[in-house]
Parts: sequence; C-alpha cells; structure tokens
Amino acid sequence: MKIWIGLLFILLTGHIQAQLIFRNDFGPLDIQPLFPESNGIFTLPNEPAANRLQWLLAQLAVDQTSLAEINAQFSANWLSQISAIDTQNFIQSIRDGYPQAQITDLVALSPMEAFVFITGDTGNTGFIRLQALYSANQGINFLQVQGRDDVVQFPEDNNLSLSEAITKFTTLAPDTGVLVAYINDDNQCQVIDSHNPNQLLATGSLFKPWVLGGLAEAIDQGTLLPEQNVEFVASERVFNNTLVNLEPFGTQFKLADLATLMLGNSDNTATDLVHETVGRSVIDDYIDISGVDDNDVLKPILSVNEQFHLFFSFPLATANDYVNGSESNQLNFINNQIVPLGPVSSFPFTNDSLLTAGSWRASPIDICNNMATLRQYEAGSDAMQVVDRAYGAQAAQFRIRPNWDRVWYKGGSLVSGTTGYHVLTHAWLLEDNGRWPIVVVGMTNDSGGGIDTDSGIFKVQSVLARILELVTQGL
Repeated sequence: MKIWIGLLFILLTGHIQAQLIFRNDFGPLDIQPLFPESNGIFTLPNEPAANRLQWLLAQLAVDQTSLAEINAQFSANWLSQISAIDTQNFIQSIRDGYPQAQITDLVALSPMEAFVFITGDTGNTGFIRLQALYSANQGINFLQVQGRDDVVQFPEDNNLSLSEAITKFTTLAPDTGVLVAYINDDNQCQVIDSHNPNQLLATGSLFKPWVLGGLAEAIDQGTLLPEQNVEFVASERVFNNTLVNLEPFGTQFKLADLATLMLGNSDNTATDLVHETVGRSVIDDYIDISGVDDNDVLKPILSVNEQFHLFFSFPLATANDYVNGSESNQLNFINNQIVPLGPVSSFPFTNDSLLTAGSWRASPIDICNNMATLRQYEAGSDAMQVVDRAYGAQAAQFRIRPNWDRVWYKGGSLVSGTTGYHVLTHAWLLEDNGRWPIVVVGMTNDSGGGIDTDSGIFKVQSVLARILELVTQGL
C-alpha cells in the first residue's frame, strides 16, 4: 500500500506560490531514470550516437587512437573533409584537454545526436556535441568539443523570486504565457504561479507532443509497433536541415527512433514520417482526449510540410481563408490543395503574419494537460517506453537532468529570414519519486518578429533557467 502525504503552503502575495512540493512515498519507486547512473557512469542505450560517444570517451583514457579505428568510427563524409590524421590530432587535443573525461550532465541524446557536459580528471569542463549516421557504418558525421562552464543565467536573474521571474518573462515579447504547475494524483494540472495560462499562442514545434500522443495511442491499441520499420521516402522530406535528411531515401528507421528524433532533435522530416505513419485522424482523436481546452484549435493537425505550404505556397488571403475555415473546409483544402503539392520546394509567398496567427496553437495549460495525459500510459508498456524515450531525449539546458528522475522537454520556434523569431516556446515536465510532477512552460510570440533582438533568445533562456532553479529548490 502507498501512503501519499502532500503539503502545500500558499503565500499571500499577488501570485499564488508554493513552499512545496514534496510527496512522501512509502511504496515502491515509480520512475526509473531514462539514463541511470552507476558509480557516476551513465548507462546509455544501444544506439548509433550513444555507441560512438562511448567509443570517444574510451579514447580519452588511452594514449593514442589508431588511424584504423578512426576510419572505422567516422563517416566517409567526415573523412572526406577532415583527414584521418587530422582527426587523430583532434582527438589528441581533446584527450589533452579532458583526460579520463566522464559525462557529468547528459543534456540530450537521440539515436543520431548526443550533447553532453564532460569533466576531465584535471577539473576541466566542457561539452561534446556528436552526430552519427543512422545507416551505413553509423559513423561520426559531426564532432564538436568546446570548453565552457554550465552557467545559463545572466547575473541579473540569479536572485529573482518566482513572481519576479514570471513578471520579467512577460516583458520579453508582446504576447507571452508562463505556467508553473504541478500534476496532482488525479492527473490534473494545478497552477502554482502563472501569466496568461489559458491564452492561445503559437507553439512552433511544441505541437509535436500531440503527434507523439497519436503514436502512443496506436501502439497502446496494437495497430503500430515501436520496432517496425518506416521507410524514408521523398514525399515526407522537409526542406530544412534535419538529421534524417542526411540519410539516403530508402533508409529504414525504427518507428520509435523517429519519435525520439522528432522530440529530441525536433527533426521535421522525422515528424512528417511519424505523422504519415500514424495518420491525421488518429492524432486528431488523441487531441480529443489530451486535455486541451478547445480541441478544434489543433485539428486537423498539420504536418510540417503542410504548415509550411500555408507560409510559402499560397497568397495570404487564400491561406487566411484556410485558417478561418471550418474543420471540414480545412480538411478539404488539405486534401485537394496542399497534399497534391508534395513537399515544399519553392517559396513564391512569404506569409510572415501566419507564423503567429496561422500556425499550430495551444495554451500553457493545454501543454501541461497533454503532458499529464502522456504520463498515464502504463509503466513499462510499449507506449510508455516510446513516450518516455522520445520526450526524455532532450533537457535543453545544463543542470536539469541530474536533479530529477524524469525530465521531459520540448520547445519550438518559428523564424523569419528578415524579422527574426516570431515564436519561441519551451516546456518541461520534471518528476521525482518524492515529489509531484512539476511543469514549467514559457511561451513568447511577436507578430512583428524580433524576439531575438538584443540577444532576446538568451534572455528567455536565462529567465526560464531561474524558474527551473527555483522549482528544483522546492520554490
């Protein structure tokens, strides 16, 4: 039998805050970390990027890396640009700077990319960013190692209270929404502090957890399998740079791996492959049960290519007619006007106003409710394993994952080539066996763009880092 004891102290301020949020659990542990540690060593999955990362770390503990090993571990593309000898020298420089280095913070890990914070036995700290191909020899295709500390806050944000941090966040764009909430034992989001928690805002790629939900439902119902192969086909390729696009057409991806690339790397081609495999109607059915306040806002759920067609392929008046049309008219437009165009390959129009007014939208509380829904799949089930691996692939910032048993993250952005960021969003679920799950959502929209003016994108990161720090401390 489990005994849950929760205590919530409400402070009488202009905001509802909490001196919370500890839950004493006298039963078995519910959550197993996605990347468990043993004696300070992370246990990593058998995936291309993880395997190459472990090889690289092993090289930092030996005297030299042979040219034969380099030829075996790196892709032909890498070696065509950086010779095996130059690569050998590069690895030696890493070895000199970070001898016997170990991972101290696993920020992000997908099947094709790793981003980790390392510390050498001399105390030197830095990060490794590594990409590996999915097919061929699964060789390292990109490697960056850079010395730095793990500070992500500007000094002026270091001592902000929760209410002060939220107030500052509201100044970073004309339209903002912020939510700090916990998920209670009835799987309901309970607001701790917020600003505009129910306001619909453009999400950017933060719509992708609803695609993940459709996949989880299909797996839970037995119509799709995590291990089944999905072929990379030209009809689902999205024009922008993605990891999946490094692979040749015909590459067979495991469906679960595509889900992790979709969430962990925000890979748009992976997203459209999952969207097509699951099917719009299945994802739309999931939206109906995901806890959104108005399920018609996200339905019919557009793929990335379909959304980009509204931005680039139609006159603004035509695109606005779609945005303002009924669901049946939208489905008709998708099937008869968008789908026949195939992937976006030209850009006759630039409908920047639609980045905020005509793209995927949700409120901070919608995002929290969706997280609460996704964490209800049975522990250990195929559906839950896919959700946890995909949503847990990315932490987005340093010093988050080491403090929690479960970290889920997804962010999003929409950017104009001329006016900068119109949409920048972030959302975390943070969960421990001894606390209620905490959700932090920060959303910024600017119809005129420019969220990144004067390093605004880093200001957003800094304020959210302070909020996350307060949450970790127990507020």
